Amino acid sequence: MRQLTLVLVMCALSGCGLLPSRAPPKTEFDFGPEPNAPADPAPLSQVQLMVYDVGAPTWMDGTAMYYRLAYRNAAVPLPYADSEWVMSPPALLTARLRSSIAVQPDAEARPVGVHASAVYTLHSDLLEFEQIFDTPGRSHGVLRLRVTLEGEGMWTQRTFTVDRPAPTPTAAGGVTALTECSNELVRLLGEWVAASHSHLHSSAKRD
Repeated sequence: MRQLTLVLVMCALSGCGLLPSRAPPKTEFDFGPEPNAPADPAPLSQVQLMVYDVGAPTWMDGTAMYYRLAYRNAAVPLPYADSEWVMSPPALLTARLRSSIAVQPDAEARPVGVHASAVYTLHSDLLEFEQIFDTPGRSHGVLRLRVTLEGEGMWTQRTFTVDRPAPTPTAAGGVTALTECSNELVRLLGEWVAASHSHLHSSAKRD
């Protein structure tokens, strides 16, 4: 009894406790502010785009931030212990797509049937969204998205793959790379939707 009392007194004096200390809070990341609009944006003025929620495999539909060690075993996705996303990657990507290319940015009310813009829907599935280490000191972010565009009696599908180097072999470096991948994806999608719309109308005129 005397020994237990002595241990408790020593713990109190040294600031230690018998209960395990709490783990430090994780650092949460998102994509940051949207990049400035390009001087010559994709010609989407004739298209209204409805973006549905981005789908993803169950293991990816959480806030964990994954990386792979390609030089050791690329088949094993590993979560960072002290870093995570503020929301799931498909939710982050959905929000960025909707804020960048969905509907029309001016939100102008237009009478139906009078110079009405074409209405398209965009369904997509996130196939890959992670940081891949080629060596312990070098990594890159990879984003792969399968997209289906529907509207005006047609549909078309395409898989986009974007790859960007990480500036540092850390979670923060992976965030930078994957954010750049997402921004580039937005640009490519905007161009693809506009080109699909133009191709459809060019074909209709030839017919």
